[in-house]
Amino acid sequence: MRFIRVQILSITILILFLNQSLMGSVLASYSPESAIVLQKCPGVFSHPNMFGAKLGRLTVTSDEVMYNPTILVAGMTGGYDIWLIGPYRWDSNNDWEYDKRIQMNLLAVSYPYGLGGGVFIRALSGKQPLLSGWNNEQVVANPFVVDLYLVNSNDNGGTTNTGITPNLNTNGGFFKLDSPFIFETPINYGFTVGITNTLAQGPWVFPASGDPTLGQFIPIDGVVGQGSTPVIDPGSYTDGEPGEVIGFWYGDGVPQPVFYNFWFDAPVVNFDLSDAYDTNMKEITKAYLQVVTDDSNCTYTQNIAFTTDDGSERFQLCPDFPGGAGIEFNLFFGTRHVDYGETIQWMNLVRGTNWKELYISGINANEVEQMVSGTYQVTIIANITNAD
Repeated sequence: MRFIRVQILSITILILFLNQSLMGSVLASYSPESAIVLQKCPGVFSHPNMFGAKLGRLTVTSDEVMYNPTILVAGMTGGYDIWLIGPYRWDSNNDWEYDKRIQMNLLAVSYPYGLGGGVFIRALSGKQPLLSGWNNEQVVANPFVVDLYLVNSNDNGGTTNTGITPNLNTNGGFFKLDSPFIFETPINYGFTVGITNTLAQGPWVFPASGDPTLGQFIPIDGVVGQGSTPVIDPGSYTDGEPGEVIGFWYGDGVPQPVFYNFWFDAPVVNFDLSDAYDTNMKEITKAYLQVVTDDSNCTYTQNIAFTTDDGSERFQLCPDFPGGAGIEFNLFFGTRHVDYGETIQWMNLVRGTNWKELYISGINANEVEQMVSGTYQVTIIANITNAD
């Protein structure tokens, strides 16, 4: 009877040990950044020309030993295939190249000894180790933290140097501040993180697809599987429209949307030519520009240019009968004389309704006396565009 009891006890203990192994708690959570804004020297990166943003933070906690943490990014097998489109120049003497293709990269920044300690930086592509290259490593930090970044740099094969230089052909570092940078092709990568069963089993044990047999994927926010966690949250974009072009803003903060409404006070005006003879200034209408925004602390600038619909490329009043000569005049926007088609800036616009007077002047009285009597008219067109 003792022999039987020993056998039963032995089996019971074995089952308990097996259950304890299977129930060991390795959990992770991913917190994507909200309202991502591009920066110089983002996060841990100290080189002055490094450009990019932190995308999110992975935090892994465990009550058991973890070996060889490895990140697998679904759909990203070659790496370095992320492109932003935005204004860039090589130095301060060059003109802005507004449609510059800017090569970017996803980098994982791990904290092997916990936050506040040193880092290990690795470019993401397929499957990559999160601790000191492809060596077999045991995780000593608990929690184990990994930040994901989008930057204009490679990792040079894995590095602990936070001062690495941008090396993807935008090392000049002249990105136009307060500008949008749009993805040429939106990225929709998902990732997962795995650990091996033993120290001797390196990161290479994880398959390109499917589940591992010599390791396990860590549940991230309760979800397990290849590519199960999006790198970027859809709500993180700060420029563009979902389903169309999307990207991030580069500046001190996310800009408030601004809309503009323009109109003339009087669409049709009648006046005597003598009111605008020589140096006389005849106000013909007011130009209104309404700024619609929630931000009351900023001033705005818009470009404005004036033309006419007669195709003459000069300001003139045209007769309403055929064969007659036109009467040239000068146009003033406020106190500023403007040439035909000249782009000028309407500055210091504030939230609400802004206005300036539009004047006609400079009509030659002697020439008018030689003109055929009749009605002379012109349609003045205002062209409003965004300032750089």
